[in-house]
Amino acid sequence: MSTRLVHKAAAILEGRSSRRGFLRKSALVGSAMVAAPADFVLRPGTAYAAICNCNGSACQCGSQCCDGYTEFCCTMNGSNGCPPGTLYGGWWKADGSGFCGTGPRYYLDCNAPCGDCGCGPSGVCSGSCSGTPCGCANGSCANRKAGCTGFRYGQCNQDVACLGPIVCRVVTCVLPWALDPSCSTTPRTDNNTRGHNAACLQADPGALAGKLTTIELAPGGFRVVGYVNAGVPNEVRLSVGTANFVDVVADKSAAAVGQAEPAGQSVRWFDGIVKTPAGPHVICAGVVDGNRLRSVGCEHVVAPARTPFGALEAAHAGPGLVRLVGWAIDPDTDGHVNVKISVNGSFVRTIKAKRRRRDIDRRYNGTFGENHGFDVKIDVPDGSEICVYAANRKAGKGSVLLGCSTVDFRTGSPFGNLDSVTQVPGGVLVEGWAIDPDVNGPIDVDVRVDGVTVTTVLAKKIRRDVVRQNPGYGKKHGFSVVVPVTPGDHEICVRGRDTGPGRTRKIGCATISVTSASPTGSIDNVTVLSGRLQLSGWAVDPDVVGPVVVEAVIDGVLVATATAEIYRQDVADAFPQHGGEHGFWFDLPSSPGSHQICITALDANGGAAVSIGCRDVMVP
Repeated sequence: MSTRLVHKAAAILEGRSSRRGFLRKSALVGSAMVAAPADFVLRPGTAYAAICNCNGSACQCGSQCCDGYTEFCCTMNGSNGCPPGTLYGGWWKADGSGFCGTGPRYYLDCNAPCGDCGCGPSGVCSGSCSGTPCGCANGSCANRKAGCTGFRYGQCNQDVACLGPIVCRVVTCVLPWALDPSCSTTPRTDNNTRGHNAACLQADPGALAGKLTTIELAPGGFRVVGYVNAGVPNEVRLSVGTANFVDVVADKSAAAVGQAEPAGQSVRWFDGIVKTPAGPHVICAGVVDGNRLRSVGCEHVVAPARTPFGALEAAHAGPGLVRLVGWAIDPDTDGHVNVKISVNGSFVRTIKAKRRRRDIDRRYNGTFGENHGFDVKIDVPDGSEICVYAANRKAGKGSVLLGCSTVDFRTGSPFGNLDSVTQVPGGVLVEGWAIDPDVNGPIDVDVRVDGVTVTTVLAKKIRRDVVRQNPGYGKKHGFSVVVPVTPGDHEICVRGRDTGPGRTRKIGCATISVTSASPTGSIDNVTVLSGRLQLSGWAVDPDVVGPVVVEAVIDGVLVATATAEIYRQDVADAFPQHGGEHGFWFDLPSSPGSHQICITALDANGGAAVSIGCRDVMVP
């Protein structure tokens, strides 16, 4: 009979009340049945009126102590956290309070323990089990009740079978499972409580006690980096949802964790790794402060599948060989991955992906290290299909396909390009590249001037641009050579010498008009001694790299000849293509009296000597 009455009362209440339907039907109805069963069932009115005895106090029904709600913890003990010895029993949220910006406000119940008492299927024991009295908080009618309501929402500390009455409430803007990782993410909502407030809540110890600065992939999970503010404890708990916990210490410098110090703040840094299965997760960090956690922050992440990943970036066909280039990473380890190579459906080789790849290391922010690349050459028949797989090392099964490519070998005559023909001191500079598809390396090229081969050089200069466009043949295919030519118009041609199938083939031709320039120079200094003249200077012939011949003429008479080959740094700076060996120095006898001394330079192409300067002197 009593059970039917309770159910009927609950149904009536559900139709009339706007206050936490689930809570009223269970805790409030239950309280009314205990406090005044006859009045509640047999007389008109509400459950609230039936229990408005103000929890045994002499308070008026309009006082805070009689409104049916439990007091804030910060009102009772000055701390917006569960009092020592109590446990979070569950939580609900209220939207649109305005206290947390546009986000929800969270309310957590702090329940007393049950000690050695049992509680049966209800999960709630009486306050007598833990010595928890029921009454107005701090004995004041101006405060809500404390220790009176036996109820738990149940999202927190689910491993604790029995909890006693609610001692007080914690109210915060921080996610409940960030404050206590034992709390699940299952929501309950009661917007009727969003206006409840107290002055002590505005200095919310649940506010962030630091900051998460980096959450990035790490082997088997995520690396979590952040800092805690000065003045708070330095033990930090990293959590994934409500299951995985890792405790670290915030005792590192910013440099040690690769971060920048926040401006104007004194902080300590922490750095740890949490393991996660594949899928979405909420990762939180909290400062362990007594029997509670003060949140540092939370972030949503998605852990990739626990299988290797990577890429076959290129399959370059060279002379009889195929070069395979790529990388592979297993998220369960920062070590190398075994890469399996199949040709036409059959596995032929296994290699280790452990070559240094700084680009891959930068892509994943140093999480897995640098050594995950592979670069290998294999001998396969023409037209083969090559596939590359990354083998799983730990979690997960099987191997992951990184890519496939069909190989077509290239054979025949040399090919390449004549890039430029430029007049330089001493002749013309001929530059370009050449490849013979039948060999993996440099080949000989002939340089011809007006149909006559004047030199043969090995095209062995490294040309990375050529390698990118023509992979598989090595990287030494460039040539750069100066050939002597006379002034006038000339045709310059280059041909590549063939090896294997094909024939020697012309790479390219160009015409150039070569001009001749006269020598230039200067007399820098003249020193007059008794019976002698000393003078110095420099001379350069633009048509040649090396030194030129200079003549000393006194009063129209040739008196000395020399090679301008003394090193002059200033000349090297002014004529970088010619070098600095272009200085001259004369020590000449001379009779007393007035004289004129001149310096002429001989033209390297057989032209007339050119004066580079004269000086008038008086010999004592």
